[in-house]
Amino acid sequence: MSLSLDQSLCAVENPSLYEERARLAPSDRELSLLLRLSFGRELETFDLDELELARLVFAQVALMAGAALSADSEVFVGAERLWGDMQGRIGKQEHTLAKRFLQLLAQDEMHTESERRLLTKLAEALEERRPHHSGLAS
Repeated sequence: MSLSLDQSLCAVENPSLYEERARLAPSDRELSLLLRLSFGRELETFDLDELELARLVFAQVALMAGAALSADSEVFVGAERLWGDMQGRIGKQEHTLAKRFLQLLAQDEMHTESERRLLTKLAEALEERRPHHSGLAS
């Protein structure tokens, strides 16, 4: 799945939400660290399609977490809808990545205890909503 295809799917509905998510895409260093922590593999061992999806999942989770932490219900509802729309295109590997990213955010001591609990609950909610079919393999 290319980011351009994803852009066309969500930009029609809410272009500002797509733009916000695009701004949250990780650097190679950030993505490399998250992939290593999540799967024990280096960035170079992933296919380009896997990296593209990983960047999209990272940005999507950052958008949802940011909206939840700032209590921006409008952005959160839109981000949650985008997450739901992604479910047919992502698989177990991407769900694992999303959950791991939220777990790492929840461990960050820069957040208050209540913010860490909120991030943990968001990770649990994403896990509960996870479809039980396979996508990209890991």
